[in-house]
Amino acid sequence: MSRFLVLLCCALLLAGCAAPVEAPEVPLPDNAPAEPDTVEYAAALTVPLADLEPYEPWVSMEPDTAGLETMGEVLCDKTLPGGTRVVCYWHPDRLTNPDYRYEKYWAIHQGDKLLRFAAETSGYEQGYDVTAFSHVLGKNGFCIEAPRGMAYTAYDYYVFDETGVPRLLMDCSNDVLEQDVDGDGVRELLWNYHGGQFVTCAFLRESTVYQVEMMSLLADHLPILGLPAGDLKSWGAEGLPVSILAGGWTVINEPGPKTHIEGYLRLTEDSLTLYVPENLIPLEAWAGKRYTLINGAPACRDIVPEGEPEGPWTVLGPAVPAPREWAGQDLAGRNETETWTGIEPSHLFMEMVSVRDGWMVVSISHGVGANADNYVYRTHDGGATWQEAAKLEEAGRYPCAAGFFDNLHAVVGIERFDGVPVFATRDGGESWERAVFSPLDSPDGWQAYSIYHSGDEISISLRRGAGDGTEYCRLISRDWGKTWEAEE
Repeated sequence: MSRFLVLLCCALLLAGCAAPVEAPEVPLPDNAPAEPDTVEYAAALTVPLADLEPYEPWVSMEPDTAGLETMGEVLCDKTLPGGTRVVCYWHPDRLTNPDYRYEKYWAIHQGDKLLRFAAETSGYEQGYDVTAFSHVLGKNGFCIEAPRGMAYTAYDYYVFDETGVPRLLMDCSNDVLEQDVDGDGVRELLWNYHGGQFVTCAFLRESTVYQVEMMSLLADHLPILGLPAGDLKSWGAEGLPVSILAGGWTVINEPGPKTHIEGYLRLTEDSLTLYVPENLIPLEAWAGKRYTLINGAPACRDIVPEGEPEGPWTVLGPAVPAPREWAGQDLAGRNETETWTGIEPSHLFMEMVSVRDGWMVVSISHGVGANADNYVYRTHDGGATWQEAAKLEEAGRYPCAAGFFDNLHAVVGIERFDGVPVFATRDGGESWERAVFSPLDSPDGWQAYSIYHSGDEISISLRRGAGDGTEYCRLISRDWGKTWEAEE
């Protein structure tokens, strides 16, 4: 077991990136060792759900009434408890008119009339069904089943409005679970797609329906680069079992074994919380946080919604060592300084790229105009200690943007002075190269204001000028900052 936990921690050094929707399914670990009963789990990450928008049902057609002569070949005909008869049928002219080749309808069969409430457009001829449900999202009604893709079967939940017309309550797919997952006495709806890569939950908040896709939300807030997948069929009293592939999409097709972090998710109407073994709780220290130096020591506090009071700062470790070169400088007494204690940085960028690995660029004026010294620090123990990696020798002024992508790669933009001062590293910060932006007709005056990484691309957004005369452009690198091209 100890070797397994060591592998879990080591795997957090791997980095990954998001993938397109059409990527292959994420395999869950094969024959993963079961956690013993003695393993203690604790909350590693909590994501608030306050910003969710109410669910808006899609409408395939406005309900109408038609005669039986509009009904072609019947694909499904079910009478529910209580006597409601629901049918699915082809358009009667589908074989003679190409415009109706794939058109079918769902309707309530009422004597010699059809109350049509949904339309289908597909070539599937089998797999249609209707079942009743009760006490789901506080409602009773019926669910229609319809194949709408090779790996997609829809389960649409309908309820009757005050006029007796079926209205969509929630559209689900594939494996669907009706279960009270948040303990409020109301059964929620959960469903998955792509083998658990996407797991969605529909729930009530003050009688209003909301839905949240939990895997994407979790991936967006993880302090490590990882790819979560949920095991919906195993949802139990602890929550939704989740397996996070360390390294994400960058390692999924690499040879050799893969390592997964095993935990579970708990959902309430207000938040989504990830629980992991307590030995992985460094995750908690860096997730969803704002960072600074307090009296020379790194500290963090929770990021809260605008307008809410911020909590206290939590100091994460001892004071950061002073730059090595200060030992030979008598400027403002730097030669007597051992740490950043008592020194107020002019600018600071700090970010964790895994549970254990993080970056810091800290700047201080050296007393001449707007010029500054910029130092790069690294941590490899979850922020407990920091070591100087390098000085941005050619930077000259203060950083204005930074992107830290994994344990090796980072890009830092400096306030404009000469050309476009942007520096990239591919060796963990030990050496830095000034980027050459050949796509720019005239590099003078441009300044980076946003740097981010998506998929296999580093993107830098630039601007120059002011007011109504401000110009904007974006440059893309697909080789970690070696070369750049202008975005079309």
